[in-house]
This record gives sequence, structure tokens and C-alpha cells, in this order.
Amino acid sequence: MKTIVIQGLGEMGGSLAAALYHQHHIIGVDQNTDIINEACAKQIIHEGTTNLSAVAGKADVIILATPVSVILSTIKTLGQLVLKDDVIITDAGSTKQSIFEQAKIAFDQQCITFIGGHAMAGTQNSGLDAVNPTLYQGVPYFLIPIDEQSKQNIPELKQILQSIGANFTEIDTQQHDDLMAMISDVPHIAAFALVNAAVKQLGDAQVFGQYVAGGFKDTTRIAGSNAKVWTDILLSNQDSIVDSLHVYTEALKEIEIALTNGNRLELEALLSRAQDSRQHLGEKA
Repeated sequence: MKTIVIQGLGEMGGSLAAALYHQHHIIGVDQNTDIINEACAKQIIHEGTTNLSAVAGKADVIILATPVSVILSTIKTLGQLVLKDDVIITDAGSTKQSIFEQAKIAFDQQCITFIGGHAMAGTQNSGLDAVNPTLYQGVPYFLIPIDEQSKQNIPELKQILQSIGANFTEIDTQQHDDLMAMISDVPHIAAFALVNAAVKQLGDAQVFGQYVAGGFKDTTRIAGSNAKVWTDILLSNQDSIVDSLHVYTEALKEIEIALTNGNRLELEALLSRAQDSRQHLGEKA
């Protein structure tokens, strides 16, 4: 049994804690004491605190499951603490470049293993009410080594986290951030933008919302995500997202031109290409 410290008891961190609760000793860290007390009562964590520094030295594994901006400041703090020699620090952030840059500075003089982590899980919901111990089962979970030492310790981290039931996959930093930009960040931007466009053209959502059907609801579901969290995510992966947005807007422009010209063959070809690709999502190459 390992002692695992998890900072951030929202959907992602709380679900990790719940999935690991019966295999390891879980210490939760959150700014809100009510959340800590509720997480203890619900048997999501064994104990909790608002002060990471007070418990970090006990940890075999430290998981940072907070917004990226908080992860960056926490890494600075951890770099100044006395931790176990064999501690593994990992995160749940959706982008990695800025996190890795900070980790290399903070842990430069220490033998600390840092492994980037990011699971393709989660909903538009947040907080302890969204905690689900099966959230990670069967989902891709990226593990990104920061250096050769961390690469050698990935099997140990997989072993410790095995009870969450995720499909662990190793990937490098740039690949990860480019992939997330197109398959996660741009879809959220598209959902937010579509809702804003609908309000701009049709007026208050309470007026037109009573008429929307599956297409609009399905496409904009993730526009219900936390705006503060997503502002943080988008700004942490600016370059890759802007590149992906250019590709996306070019694809929209192709459809716009085909419509403007009344070009049925071109329009059908564009839609058919997308239809075929969509039907193969989830299949391994």
C-alpha cells in the first residue's frame, strides 16, 4: 500500500481518489475544508488537509489534479520541500509544455521523478458531485516522461494506478499538446462559439432554446464546461491551439464556399469525407 497525496478533489482528482481508495492510503488536499470533510465522509479519501506542504513529505506519489496555473505554482512549492527520495510526482493537466518547463527548473537539483499524466476522461460537470470511481475505466491515459529517469519509472506508476482501469499510453510532450489542441481544445472552442453565435443571431437562449433538438444540444454539450477552467486550459496551449484553429477555420471555409457556389458535388464530397472518418473513430490503425 502506497501513500498517495492528491491535490484537487474535483471530478478528476476526486475520481482518482475514489478509484484508488481501497488499494492505497489517500490524502486529499483542497482549499475548501467542507470538500475535505465531505470527501472523507463519502470514503473518497482517508484524510485531508488544506496545506500540501504539511503532507507532501509523507507521499510515495503526489498527483496534481488542479488547473494548469495552479499546477505550475504547486511545482514551485514542491521544489522547495523535502520529499521522499523515491517519490513520483505526476499531474492531470491537459497540456504539458509549460508544466514540464516549470518542473525542470523546480526539480533541477533534486532526484525527483516527474511524469506527466492526462486521461481522456471527464464530463462538463465539476466538484465532488461529479466524482465517479469508474470514470477512468477503459479510457486512454497518457503518461509523458520528462526525462530518461522518469521514463524508467513509468512501469511503477502504472502498477500503482492499475486499479483505476485506464489504458496507459506513452507519448512525448509535443505530440500530446498538438493532439489535445485538435481533439479536445478546438471542440470546446467550437461549442462555446456556436452557442455565442446562436445568441447573437437569435437572441436570448431562453427564447430559442425551447426549440433546439439533438443536433444543437449534442454539439454544444461541452459549452456547459467551467469557463474559468477552460480559459486556463486554452491559454496554457496557445500555439498548438491557434495552429489547429487555422486548420478548422479552413475546413469551415471550404464548406462555406461550396454552399455559396451551390456546388452540390463539392459539398457532398466534403460531408462524405467527414462521415467516413467519423465512422472509424475509435478504431486502431
